[in-house]
Amino acid sequence: MKKIILIGATTGIGRSLAELYARQGFELAITGRRLALLEEIKLAFPNTTIHVRQMDVTELEASCQTMQELATTMNGFDVVVINAGVGFPKATAAQEMATIDINVRGFLALARWSYDYFKTQPSGHIVGISSIAGVRSSSYAPEYHASKAFMSSYMEGLRFRSAKSFKHIAITDIRPGYVDTPLTKGQKGMFWVASSEKAATQIANAIERKVSVAYITKRYWIIAQLLRVLPDWAMAKI
Repeated sequence: MKKIILIGATTGIGRSLAELYARQGFELAITGRRLALLEEIKLAFPNTTIHVRQMDVTELEASCQTMQELATTMNGFDVVVINAGVGFPKATAAQEMATIDINVRGFLALARWSYDYFKTQPSGHIVGISSIAGVRSSSYAPEYHASKAFMSSYMEGLRFRSAKSFKHIAITDIRPGYVDTPLTKGQKGMFWVASSEKAATQIANAIERKVSVAYITKRYWIIAQLLRVLPDWAMAKI
């Protein structure tokens, strides 16, 4: 039975994924800033081994220390899912910096720590929840799009590094479209909106298959192809 660390499990996709894995009986470690929400998950699944840790990914050293502690407590782990992330509509300068601190610096610290940890193991699997927003930027939230593009590019590089050094570390880039989560509440113009439960099911399937890139839901692959060929004048109107 796999052991999974899920970073950013308090709400939305992360919580639904944690609940899905808990129902399947996996040994889990769940982290997030709001400890009470994590404890709710643990209490809901008394027959599943769930380790709960408070984590703020902007505290880079402390986050990596927590990862090491969990690795020791769990006697190793197989999969880490890095889901912590934020986004702000029409962000202020301070909010743009917060987006980079969490989505880029926090992600990088945890992904790098996980890769170094798995190098010492027979195998390992790093999963990052990026976004279809990483395919192209927009006038609406350029800092968010840029942060997700960084995640996708970094994971691609780790995948190349793993293949080059013959390390058996799988890297999966999960790129959700619109999912009904607190992050998307109140957004206009959304379409093909999936429930967090449906998204979690497709994410878990992609993780199980160890695919390199997965769009959630699957039909967002079509949107990704369209975004790549749209001219700049059309993107400026989105």
